[in-house]
Amino acid sequence: MKLRKPAAFALSLAVMFQLTACNEIAKKDIQQQGEQSGGSSLSTPESTEDVQSEAEDPSPEVTPAQLQQLFQGFDSGLDATSDFFEWCVEFTEDPMLLDKINEAFKSGEFSAQKWFELTGMTVKVTNDYYTGAVYNTDNIIVMPSNGEDGIQLTFGGDISLADNWTVMDYYKTTSGISDCISPFLIDKMKAADIAMLNNEFCFSTRGERIPEKAFCFIADPSHVSIYGEMGIDIVDLANNHCYDYGPDSFTDTLATLDGANIKHVGAGENINDAKKPIYYIIEGRKIAYVAATRAEKWTALTPEATETTSGTLRCYEPDAFIEVIKEAKKNADLVIANVHWGTEDSHELEDVQPETGYMYVDAGADLIIGSHAHCLQGIEYYKGVPIFYNLGNFWFSHYDIDTGLVGVTINDDNTLECTFYPATQRDCKTTYVGGEAEGQRIIDALNSYNINATVGADGVVTEDK
Repeated sequence: MKLRKPAAFALSLAVMFQLTACNEIAKKDIQQQGEQSGGSSLSTPESTEDVQSEAEDPSPEVTPAQLQQLFQGFDSGLDATSDFFEWCVEFTEDPMLLDKINEAFKSGEFSAQKWFELTGMTVKVTNDYYTGAVYNTDNIIVMPSNGEDGIQLTFGGDISLADNWTVMDYYKTTSGISDCISPFLIDKMKAADIAMLNNEFCFSTRGERIPEKAFCFIADPSHVSIYGEMGIDIVDLANNHCYDYGPDSFTDTLATLDGANIKHVGAGENINDAKKPIYYIIEGRKIAYVAATRAEKWTALTPEATETTSGTLRCYEPDAFIEVIKEAKKNADLVIANVHWGTEDSHELEDVQPETGYMYVDAGADLIIGSHAHCLQGIEYYKGVPIFYNLGNFWFSHYDIDTGLVGVTINDDNTLECTFYPATQRDCKTTYVGGEAEGQRIIDALNSYNINATVGADGVVTEDK
């Protein structure tokens, strides 16, 4: 695909051509003056070079065709054709880009990281723009940066906006969501480039609750505006409550989220939709979000999606989710895997959590976020990848429980820095308690659940070496 030449780049070329023309005129003037004076100092080579150095603008020495020849037989992950390199110059608006690439290649410094430094895009992002996938693929979203160093992400656990449950009963007695969740936590989510929660209910005004389930949650679709007030960009639907009121209510949930521009992963109108990652392009890098659930064995309660019916992506057998992660890794620079797993109301891990968690990392996951236990579980690093086994309830019920928000910074070298912001969920309110004795108590408790990670007093998470 070819894009229209950016105006700024066209202008830079015009300036270059004007300077070149001025230089030719200057050289002719010098020659004429030299002939008239019978050989004055104005006609010396030194003077001509002075005029050239002042008038000339650098111009590329390497052509797209020459770079194509140079890249033959070299696996860069790029469509290294003459047309591609010509497009790169236009897209980046850098007329000297080809020379920079040539210099890096010939000096042995060319790499994926060098490409990012030269173009401001990873190889995968470059390919998405060049092929036009950015413009015609519904699950690729280009996000503006929040202006902070690195890419800022936040993750919380379960949330319920259900009208038939306690938290929304309390919400309706207040002035709004900031009376229910600490403004500090809301500000963290709003300031993040991408903020995510686990959507553990349905958005609908129709459907019949599944009679075999003890708890079913349904919210008026208008409540989706609360997500906007909180700064939520994406939610996880791979859980055991997204189908509480049947297929019509589930379809309404998808439509409500779509209408509010809230992305969702882990469930869909068919298995292909349930498997589909959401890709975000931000600051020249591409991040994939995927999700799956193993929280309800009986599929009659929350069905698994098929080729023709709606439901979730399940991972009781991990193979399907592993393939989803692998495919996402082929197309993205980082993969975030959300898993609904574990024993409810228990800080102890099931054996299957680390067993399959390691598989997901081996498949390409760069961060794992867990939910379902309704309480905090420990943190483990496997091959340098952080696994947050369970973030518990973020704002889900009336009973007392420790919770928190996780902030993740993706650095320029794709390393992750994680911070835990401790909070309590009590009497239908989620309250940030960082810097207080209560906050330290929660951090100490979390450290007692951790496998090989330590959360400092400032909330910073580090791997135990």
